[in-house]
Amino acid sequence: MTTSVNTNTNVNKANTMEQINVAAESQHVADSRTEELMATAIANEAEMVTIENTEEQKENTTLRIIKIKPAENPKMFCTLAKAIAAGATTLIVTTRVDVAGCGYVWFGIRKGHTELDGKLLLNAQIWNYLLAFLMGKELPEVTDFEPDRTICCQAEWLEEVTAEVEKLTCISSEEYNENEEGIGYLAKKYHFPNGKVVMPAEEIEDVTALLA
Repeated sequence: MTTSVNTNTNVNKANTMEQINVAAESQHVADSRTEELMATAIANEAEMVTIENTEEQKENTTLRIIKIKPAENPKMFCTLAKAIAAGATTLIVTTRVDVAGCGYVWFGIRKGHTELDGKLLLNAQIWNYLLAFLMGKELPEVTDFEPDRTICCQAEWLEEVTAEVEKLTCISSEEYNENEEGIGYLAKKYHFPNGKVVMPAEEIEDVTALLA
C-alpha cells in the first residue's frame, strides 16, 4: 500500500510539474509575443515620426512646382520615367476616377526642391510601376499605355486600391482641412520609402464625431 501511495504521489507531482512547465512556457510565449508587438509598434511610431519630420522639412522649404499640361498617356508616362531616371527621389500619387470611368492619378515627382505635377491614366502595368518605385523595388517594364476603362464604380475601385495599398504598407496618416466655406475634409495618406499614396478626401460634417 505504501508503495502504491508513493507511486501515485510521484505521478501527481510529475503531472503538476509538467503543468507548471507548460504554463510557464505558454506565459513565456505570450510575453515574447507582447514584446514583439510592442517593438513593432515602437518601430512604426518612430518611422512615422521620421516621415512626418521629413515631409514637414520639405514643406517648409521653398518648392518649385511645375504643372505639366495634360498630354497623351505615353508621353506623360515617358516624362515620369525620365524624371525617375534623372534621379527623382519622391513620388506622390493621388488616386481619382474620371468621367469616362478610367482610373488615374495626379502625380508629383520630386528631385531636390523641384516637383513636376501631371495626370497619368492607369492600367495594371502603370500602376505596378508606380508601386514598385514607391517601395524602392526594381521597376518593371511598361509596354502598354492604354488606360483601363473597365471601372464602373468609383467608390468600389477606390476601396480596392485602398485594400491593395494597405497590404503593402502599415504606415498611414490622416489630415483634416477646411475650405473657405468651413466644409471639412479628411484625407488619408499611405507612406512608402519613396513617397506616398493619397486617397481622395472625404467630406466630414463634424471632425469631433471621429472621437466616438
